[in-house]
Amino acid sequence: MNRMPFFAACACALSLGSAEADMALAVRGRPAEYTIVVPEAASPSQKYAAEELRDFAERTTGVRLPIATDASPLPAKAILLGRTKYTDALAGRGEGPWPRLGEDGFRLAARPPHLLVEGAPERGTLYGVYELLERFAGCRWYASWHTVAPARDGIEVPESLDDLQVPAFAMREPYWHDVIRHPEFAARLRANHNSNRPADEKYGGCPFRFGGGLGSCHTFEALLPPDRYYDRHPEYFSLVNGRRLKHHSQPCLTNPDVLRIVTSNVLERIRADPGAKFYGVSQNDWYNFCECPACKAVDDEEESHAGTMIRFVNAVAEEVEKEFPDAVIETLAYQYTRKPPKKTRLRRNVVPCLCTIECDFASPIPDSPYGQNASFMRDIKGWADQTDQLYVWDYTTDFLNYTMPFPNVYALQGNIKFFRDSNVKELFEQGAYQGRHADFAELKAWLLAKWMWNPDLPMEPLLDDFFAGYYGKAAPFVRDYFEAIHKLQRACSSSPEKPLLIFDSVEKSVLPDAFLDFASGCWRQAVEAVKDDPATSYNVRMAAFSFDYLRLERLRPKLGDASATPEMRAEAKRLAQSLLDRMAEAKDIRLAENHDRNGHLVWRWKTLVAEPPAAGPAR
Repeated sequence: MNRMPFFAACACALSLGSAEADMALAVRGRPAEYTIVVPEAASPSQKYAAEELRDFAERTTGVRLPIATDASPLPAKAILLGRTKYTDALAGRGEGPWPRLGEDGFRLAARPPHLLVEGAPERGTLYGVYELLERFAGCRWYASWHTVAPARDGIEVPESLDDLQVPAFAMREPYWHDVIRHPEFAARLRANHNSNRPADEKYGGCPFRFGGGLGSCHTFEALLPPDRYYDRHPEYFSLVNGRRLKHHSQPCLTNPDVLRIVTSNVLERIRADPGAKFYGVSQNDWYNFCECPACKAVDDEEESHAGTMIRFVNAVAEEVEKEFPDAVIETLAYQYTRKPPKKTRLRRNVVPCLCTIECDFASPIPDSPYGQNASFMRDIKGWADQTDQLYVWDYTTDFLNYTMPFPNVYALQGNIKFFRDSNVKELFEQGAYQGRHADFAELKAWLLAKWMWNPDLPMEPLLDDFFAGYYGKAAPFVRDYFEAIHKLQRACSSSPEKPLLIFDSVEKSVLPDAFLDFASGCWRQAVEAVKDDPATSYNVRMAAFSFDYLRLERLRPKLGDASATPEMRAEAKRLAQSLLDRMAEAKDIRLAENHDRNGHLVWRWKTLVAEPPAAGPAR
């Protein structure tokens, strides 16, 4: 395999291109000629952008660029960040309008001998600096612990440079553990949601925050607690099979008292935490919708259980708008409410969050023969016809087995393009959010971030870039394994009977036993190739965790058979110990979303390596 890393290809293209003159922003061995200039009233994000540019320019070239504000005269050579008092004149627009960049977009424009990094103070300037460092300094941020800042002779940009970029999605959340736990890493990936954590303003803040403790999903239990209301008012809760439910219930959405109580509680929470973008009012995470005559009549009329839901949420949103006209009420279009109502339309301050939980993820949603994918496409079109603020909650891992091979990478870009073309504005890509080193976790988070910014970036250069930069000399062997499992999965999933679902068990894996020897060889060669490089050795050993997990969980049930050999038992014990050792080294590997299942798996491995076996927890 002879693939050139993407950043190396870019460097070659720049150095071997036309004879056009370049602006040398920093040259190794020479004193700094350029000054980084920020507005005198620079935002925290713009100040941080200047520091990042200074620090990474120094890491790559050894040249430390000074930072100044526009309160001083314009230096002879300057990199101007944001809208300084010199920017408009240099851009040639005088007092003309600022480019339509929004809060996140940016423009890199050479105005020799100066360079403009135009962008809003919230995040655009910072994202422009990261583009500059990636594209012209070769910097890469593959994981919070793995940064590449290659030594180079200089940083040069073409004198003709003029590049304006605006992201495809207003909200971009690759909801993977490493991204949500490290806001500085999220900023470098240009991921701007940051999972509702109060992010430092220097990283761009959290512009799509959910407020009042009303998150993006499953808030009815908090807004109408059964322990508080059920005993006196069972009629507030869903009628299922002729009985009002207290546990695992939903509200009775046609009951006027329920509307009054929920609306009051929503308003109380907004008053306690005003200024957030969203407040979630949505169904609990189970079925059991109300079947009372009033609810059933509405849902029958609307030909969807979203009928009662949207009528209810619209009524809440109408009252909220009177006091908080800028607050947006978000609700789920999830499972039984995924199909849009036939008649009722969304209010302007209601945003539906459409979820892909039932879909096949081996191929892009439009390409899969699986029936749920076809129905999802109908549903997203129905919602998109109602709103220009469609929110999608997509799924990108196996929640039953985070660390089992889940070959879905070749579906990711196609899905993101499909969402963009379906008028989605807010995109949430849920992965293994509870721990590191799920199946190709770092690759998936990085690719998702790239494509959420620009879904049209070609896949192959991105894969070449990541594999070379993250796995080093092991890249060819890891790539062979990666391509093989995806090829096998796509071949099997071409039939609607074998979809790739997000709660698949080990038994449902389509990887045949005959594949295991080939894959074992790939990982042995990968580990050997980087044994003398601690950084990439760690990345390779942790990436192999997924394959070793599959091997152990396939082998373990066979140990109870009479045919189990001592060699099989020894191999199972070795694998279990190796996995436990890597969990201890990484400290925060999570095997499954469910806490009890995660604990049971760990106990099962410890039992396998311990003599006598330890007592196990209840499932």
